[in-house]
Amino acid sequence: MKAIYFFFAGTLLFVFQGCNNFKSTHPQAELAAEAGATGMTDKSILIFTTAIDRQLSNFKKEYSLIYLSGDLSLYAERYSQYNDGILYRAFSSRGNLTHLIKSYYFKNDSLVLVRERTETTNQEGAPVLKDTRTYLRNNVAFRMETRTAASAEAIRKLPYSAVQLPGSKYPDENYKEDIIVLNDALAGKDKFEMVFQNIMTYPEARYIVLKSKKQPDYTATVRVNESDNFIDSLLTMPAIFKEKHLNFRWRIADKEAVYVPVADTVTSASGLNR
Repeated sequence: MKAIYFFFAGTLLFVFQGCNNFKSTHPQAELAAEAGATGMTDKSILIFTTAIDRQLSNFKKEYSLIYLSGDLSLYAERYSQYNDGILYRAFSSRGNLTHLIKSYYFKNDSLVLVRERTETTNQEGAPVLKDTRTYLRNNVAFRMETRTAASAEAIRKLPYSAVQLPGSKYPDENYKEDIIVLNDALAGKDKFEMVFQNIMTYPEARYIVLKSKKQPDYTATVRVNESDNFIDSLLTMPAIFKEKHLNFRWRIADKEAVYVPVADTVTSASGLNR
């Protein structure tokens, strides 16, 4: 039952400046060095987004369940701090054929960089990794660059090469729609609004099985390693919770959503939003 990150085909095409002299040691100093994103260049965008990557441990982190639809799935993360730098990440795959990590870097409300790591398998069965960086200004791409290799170690050693297209007309991606879908996944809204279906017991673990209220082919599972009063209620009275919203906490561990038990003083009824 271990879930892996997949991608919803047709929903997203997968599922964000600074200066050279920093005068403060505060972790936000690198991000606040430039007030806006309008005049950013590819170099200043890389400085800004590299600062975000270095400081993610200081950012507020939000994450979704791992949503499945057949052999496709999506897992989303959002990192934010002081409304200045924001990073969305979408982890997705199609079975064992394609794996994709797509990162969206924002300066204030402006998307400035989209970074993709795609891993596929060629006809000989060998892995092929491709990195793509798309730089944006005023929501319009002005530069793209790529690199390709057969392993993560090899691709890290390669420089990026600029993608030259006729008239410098880069693909018109619907990044705005991507972010809407990711926000829905993080908030459990729209097609990601999950209700209780059942709880399944296996020799190694139990799993809470959820399904989309709007699109039943979208599901999510949550591994239960430790039971509590709420889990006991799901096991003994599943009909009461059927098709209802459950209110519980989870964490992501080893590419699975894992149930976080509530304190014994909290009753199982708190897990049901009527």
